[in-house]
Parts: sequence; structure tokens; C-alpha cells
Amino acid sequence: MMAGRAHAKPSDVTVEFWAAADRGVLLLQNDARTGRCQFFPRPVNLFGETKSQWKAASGLGTLIAVTTVRVPAPGFEAPYLVGLIKLAEGPRVFARLLNAGPHVALGQKVRLAWEPGGEGPRLYAFEPA
Repeated sequence: MMAGRAHAKPSDVTVEFWAAADRGVLLLQNDARTGRCQFFPRPVNLFGETKSQWKAASGLGTLIAVTTVRVPAPGFEAPYLVGLIKLAEGPRVFARLLNAGPHVALGQKVRLAWEPGGEGPRLYAFEPA
């Protein structure tokens, strides 16, 4: 359950990312030469000297770590689960886990979900696939 959460403040580098999130699309930066993706948006390409291009993520991944948050971030009510997800495209993403309980397991397949309600940009999350 969420209260009036603090929200992200888009910068010149992240404005396109957050605009896509509001449309329900998770964007990754992609290096056209190598095909490698990076996350979170950065002003430089980690894999080469060319400018990164935006690419929509498939929204699929694998849960590689999970923990229960008992002291909540501003705007959230504890307890809730967060996880480290390895996306199908390669990068790792830290996100809240929705619709998951004690049955969630490392190695489990997850899919993109979105935080309900709230103010500001829409926040990505993941849930069991």
C-alpha cells in the first residue's frame, strides 16, 4: 500500500525514460554496435563511444535477490518486498515486487508491473510471471 510517495524528478537525461514509464513502457539505453543495454539512464554509453539509443525492454526477467523492507522509503508502507531482477536484455534492475509473498523464490521468472496510483511519474515494479 502506498501513501503520497515522493516521486522522481526527471532530468535532461531521464525525461524520455519517465515519459515512457507514464505510458507503461520500460526503456533501456542500447548500444547499437554491440547490442548491449544499460540501466539506469546515463548521459554516456557504457559500451562504446557512440550515443545510446532508447529500446523498450521486454519486461521479462529473473529474480536474483530479494529482501523484505521493514523501514519504508518515503511514501511507502512497510513491510514490502524488493528484488534485484536480471532483465532478459542483460541489465539488473532493483525494484519493488508486487503480488509476491513468501512463495517467491530466487531464480523465479518475473514480469514488469507498475506501482498503483501515487503522484508523479509512474514507477516500474515486477511480479511473478
